[in-house]
Amino acid sequence: MGLPAIPTGLRLLGLTGAPGAGKSTTAALPGLPVVPMDGFHYADVELRRRGLLDRKGAPETFDAPGYAVLLRRVRAGEDDVVAPAFERDLEQPLAGAIHVPATGTVVTEGNYLLLDEPRWHAVRDCLDRKST
Repeated sequence: MGLPAIPTGLRLLGLTGAPGAGKSTTAALPGLPVVPMDGFHYADVELRRRGLLDRKGAPETFDAPGYAVLLRRVRAGEDDVVAPAFERDLEQPLAGAIHVPATGTVVTEGNYLLLDEPRWHAVRDCLDRKST
């Protein structure tokens, strides 16, 4: 996965690709905050309620609209934005875990950033630059 040079004034850089493609490793650029799509997994309790627990990780098991709202806040440079993380040991999202500064470039990464489904279009529209 090649990463383009980061131009001055870029706010949201989206990295997407298949599982295991190196998104998280590439996103961990020194000094840049990362907002992972995985923080927007629905918790198992909600997946169970929706009958989707056996589909965990599929596009419909993420809060794509909530992700887009947070990305809009980041892009607007709001103060005190805090994003969720995904706790691998628990296999659950963890609310309020990542502070996102009001200025500078922010990286977001995940499998479905550019997915051509209506509920994911708002995520794609928030990104200033995309890389696969």
